[in-house]
Amino acid sequence: MGVIVRDQRLLTIRRSLTVPAPGKLCLPGGTIEKGETEEFALVREMREELTIDVSPIRLCWRSVTPWGTTLAWWLASVDADVIPVANPDEVAEFHWLTSREIRKMRNMLPSLPEFITAIESGKIELEVSF
Repeated sequence: MGVIVRDQRLLTIRRSLTVPAPGKLCLPGGTIEKGETEEFALVREMREELTIDVSPIRLCWRSVTPWGTTLAWWLASVDADVIPVANPDEVAEFHWLTSREIRKMRNMLPSLPEFITAIESGKIELEVSF
């Protein structure tokens, strides 16, 4: 999962209707392919989903979904002048949201509010706030 913060807002996506968990709000990211490192998968997924080049900074959290998938949450940076462009095959739309705005959203993957709670409770430390 790509944890990308700009102007105290977290980059989130609404998944397209043609992928698993269609229409769900989440952070951008995807499956690590055979032979990939987590960092390489993060860079590839950000290019595929949002046509952006990111620089992985550090792993900030791991979690497990209710269906048993382990998620790696990577803090990453992107140049300030870069504007994401959603790949419609994977992403219906993207948003830069504060934690308060995320909490008000509907139809999200359960991992997203868990991530926000972990940040707010101090289990995850980010060098940036949102």
